Amino acid sequence: MAGLVLIIDDERILADSIAAYLDHHGYGTVVAFSGEDGLVRAESTSPDVAIVDVRLPGMNGIEVLRRLREMLPTVEVLMVTAHASVASAVDAMKLGAFDYVMKPVDLDELRFVVDKARAHQRMRQELTYLKARDRRSGGMSDIVGESPPIRALKEQIARVAALEGTDRGAAPTVLIRGETGTGKEMAARAIHYSSVRASGAFVEINCAAIPTALLEAELFGYERGAYTDAKTAKAGLFEAADGGTLFLDEIGHVELALQLKLLKVIEQKSVRRLGALRTKTVNVRIVTATNRDLEKAIADGEFRDDLYYRINAITLVVPTLRSRGEDIILLARHFLDHYRQQYGFPPKMLSPQAEETLLAYGWPGNVRELAHVIERAALLHAGRVVSVEHLGLNREHRAEPVVVASDGSVQVDFAAGPIVLENVERALIQAALRASGWNRARAAELLGISRETLRYRLEKFDLRPPA
Repeated sequence: MAGLVLIIDDERILADSIAAYLDHHGYGTVVAFSGEDGLVRAESTSPDVAIVDVRLPGMNGIEVLRRLREMLPTVEVLMVTAHASVASAVDAMKLGAFDYVMKPVDLDELRFVVDKARAHQRMRQELTYLKARDRRSGGMSDIVGESPPIRALKEQIARVAALEGTDRGAAPTVLIRGETGTGKEMAARAIHYSSVRASGAFVEINCAAIPTALLEAELFGYERGAYTDAKTAKAGLFEAADGGTLFLDEIGHVELALQLKLLKVIEQKSVRRLGALRTKTVNVRIVTATNRDLEKAIADGEFRDDLYYRINAITLVVPTLRSRGEDIILLARHFLDHYRQQYGFPPKMLSPQAEETLLAYGWPGNVRELAHVIERAALLHAGRVVSVEHLGLNREHRAEPVVVASDGSVQVDFAAGPIVLENVERALIQAALRASGWNRARAAELLGISRETLRYRLEKFDLRPPA
């Protein structure tokens, strides 16, 4: 059925004709011949669309409209009016009527308007659902874990989310750093849905997944005729996120020319569509994320230092999964339950040996890899207990066969198996810190990197001076 339509009209022949016509085209119908009776039927049937005559005996159509909107906020109301009551129809539109139809009623035209009203209602319902779903899936409670690094991250997110300037669009920019798969997008969502902007839009885009020309059009929008295929005007993502948050994932891969335009938007808090003459002020919180070494990109001339300083007002570092200890087990159990609900299989549990294997594994793909491992094990194994062999992980522990010669050259032997690059990097930094007595300037010099890069690495690996 296309939907339920309530018809309120004191002209019985017309009301019955409308009902018969809509019934024939797949709608369900309910007919009432007075405003009072129409409200009673509306309360008992909850129609999707109501067709209401402006001129009714007793309670008039405008009052019926008002009562319907209070009783059923999602119902779409169409007013039927004669030439003499066009002004009343206009008043009805101001009160929230979807549209109005003139008498004598053309049934084909009426069905077209009813179809539009129903489509508009579905769109609003879908939008409401999606916003509610995003709100449920974007809060702080979705960040699973109780380890010290995650507790610290949650505290930082709460503080950042509470920061909102007194000037329009003055919320500080946030840069989220971390390896691939650690959950940078989840941190961005948590900032948005924990802030006063939670009722606004959370708009995200992966800057590395779209060619530069298309990325510019997506971000800034364009006017009709701005380029060959621009048949109609289109608002960009900055405008779509007005009053909310724009999350620019993988910002480290944006080309230099576009970086300059991003910098101007952040500084001026205004955006100009491609092909437009005027700018539009936007109130958007900018959250960015990257797993790229931006300091090295700046040194290589691939990233603007002025943009870096703008997006780096506040930096959050999402910890690696291997640094989160028992959170690995909490997350594994969380994913088991999630996939149980998604696929409808009976509850499953991890064997003690499987949990030991999960804790011992290096997790180069972080939380994303863990989710895939648990999903695969849960789907391919029919039993109630997920054991070690179902995980498909390599449990052997090998020392990294990396040797640094006296001349500074590095010799690497992969014959013994994979090498976790991050373990090597962490060991080098720890050795430099010990050799320098935790003098950061000296340690950075020993490693051949800047103090800013070393500071980021210390945050990334959660390295602290000995007590």
